[in-house]
Amino acid sequence: MACEGARGKICLWLYVYKKEDLLEEKSWIDAFGVAWDREYPETEDTSGLRIVALLARLSVLTLTFEQETLKPFDLVPSDYGVLAALRRAGSPYELAPSELSNNLYHSSGGMTKMLKRLEGLEYIQRVPDPQDGRGKLVRLAPKGMKVEEEAFNAFLSRTHELLKSATPSEFGVIDQAMQRLLNIIESNYHP
Repeated sequence: MACEGARGKICLWLYVYKKEDLLEEKSWIDAFGVAWDREYPETEDTSGLRIVALLARLSVLTLTFEQETLKPFDLVPSDYGVLAALRRAGSPYELAPSELSNNLYHSSGGMTKMLKRLEGLEYIQRVPDPQDGRGKLVRLAPKGMKVEEEAFNAFLSRTHELLKSATPSEFGVIDQAMQRLLNIIESNYHP
């Protein structure tokens, strides 16, 4: 992931810093801390930046992981999100488009575009909403059920492989810490 840059600097992921900050025994995030301390000596605490940088790196890695897993199925993560949401809804595997938009944090226009693509692939069907004669529900079609199940199994298998070095007790600690961090961020960040 590192690339040589001009004038004795290295770029790693999205950041650039001096070679001397990246020592053999330090991780890239430790090198950031050294650089931040050097460049902003008046700043007492950069621990929050460290957490956000780690989350950003995890975001890049998990997005790439998702894209690679879904590529054989001709799906992108947002497509799979729709299919998985319909599957999780349980039989008859249908939701209103507004429920999908809200659950998946997509605009109604973005959701409409995704639904048209998935309908064209015959992965979903639009069916009348029995509660609202003018409305439609989105239903997981048999072909969509099959591809969702195959993609789910691919995710499960690749996730086991990805995380195989973590122990069950580490999973518990990581899960609790990540849930706590998510709660902190969601309670303090209001876009």
